[in-house]
Amino acid sequence: MNLKVILLAAVLVGCTVLPPGEYGQGPPSELAGRRAGPPQHCVDMRQGEGLRISENNRHTLVYGSGRTVWANFLGQCRFNTDDILVTEPFGSSICRGDIVRSLDRVSRIPGPSCVLSDFIPYTR
Repeated sequence: MNLKVILLAAVLVGCTVLPPGEYGQGPPSELAGRRAGPPQHCVDMRQGEGLRISENNRHTLVYGSGRTVWANFLGQCRFNTDDILVTEPFGSSICRGDIVRSLDRVSRIPGPSCVLSDFIPYTR
């Protein structure tokens, strides 16, 4: 089977519609007390840091700490809180349109794949 068809199928499975009540889990706690800036297409990745699932909103990935935290809202797509996230950035940046895959931490069984949106910086 064509690799593009397989990748497209994986993305579509990860973006299926969730039952009512599953979507809204409240605003990500990592963004409390911060102000949103203009959306950015890409974010430069620093060595030793990676995207992580928000503590209280599985539909949001966050990156960074300290003064600026970047948020990526996944829409209907979500990850489990203990999933391992796998990214394949081109160069030193991760960008809108890149795909983030997940693996179950215990079984290593692949989970959903989500397409990233714009990154929104939140600063103190």
